[in-house]
This record gives sequence, structure tokens and C-alpha cells, in this order.
Amino acid sequence: MLLPIKTSGNKEVRLMRRQTRKEGGFSLIEVLVAIFILGVECIALISVFIYGFNLLQKTKSVAVATQFAQEEVEKYREKKFDSVTLYNNTDPITIGNFPVADYPYLFREDSTPYLQNGQAQTVVEAGADINIKKLTVRIFWDYRGQQQNKYVVTYIAREGINRR
Repeated sequence: MLLPIKTSGNKEVRLMRRQTRKEGGFSLIEVLVAIFILGVECIALISVFIYGFNLLQKTKSVAVATQFAQEEVEKYREKKFDSVTLYNNTDPITIGNFPVADYPYLFREDSTPYLQNGQAQTVVEAGADINIKKLTVRIFWDYRGQQQNKYVVTYIAREGINRR
């Protein structure tokens, strides 16, 4: 920048002032590279959150199916051995038709079931020994267009679990 130093008569003398400090700043390319790097990091972070939420939903549905299957198993375990008849339920029960009051864990707060198109199937078969029966509870439901399954298999013995 030129500044007038002294004027003598009609002559004006201008001298250039030296810069005492370097003026800093970012170039356009540096700013664009920084924005690109931040954008890539944000996209990666968002995708990790989306994956985590999806995994959480899937885990919740598996936990609900496991709880329901375990509850069905417990109904048979409460019975005496002779009252458990061989049974093959070829027509699965639709889980969404159960009353919300009896099975609150099966439903969200808005009364929609956790297990989309969920169905349950119970099979009681004769075991290898006449004193054993095999109980299989199968829960299946749709999750994002794929069918999911949860099997719980247990054996019911005439003399109970611990033989003496």
C-alpha cells in the first residue's frame, strides 16, 4: 500500500510500506478438501448409527421370539408327563392375534407386534425312550423381507430332569 510520507512543494513522495506480518487464509482448494473429508466422515458415522439401530431392532425381535418360545415351553413343563400328549401343530398360530394384556412384551406401545407376520408352531414328539418326549417350539417372522426363525427344543422326562 502506498502512503504519502512528505510533501515538498508540488511534489508528493510516496513510499511503499513494508508488510510487517503475513496475512493468512485458506485457499479455495484447501477449503474444498476439508469439506470433502468432513463429508466422508459424516457419511461413515451416519451409516454406523443406521447399522446399529437396525441391529438393535433385529436383536429385539429375536429376544421377543425367545421369550415367547420359552413361555410356551414352560406351559408344557408345568404339566405332568402323562398329560402331555403327542401333538403336531401343522397350522401355526398367528402371534399378532394374541391379546396385548396377556402378552404385553409382544407388542410395541402403539399395539403393533414386534414380530412382523409372526407365527408359532408347537410339536410334541415321542422320544427314543418311552419315558421321554421331545418338545419343539418354532417361532418365525418376517424381518426386512427375510424370514427369521427361532427354535427352542427341550425334552420332557417321566422322572423329571434329575434322576435318582
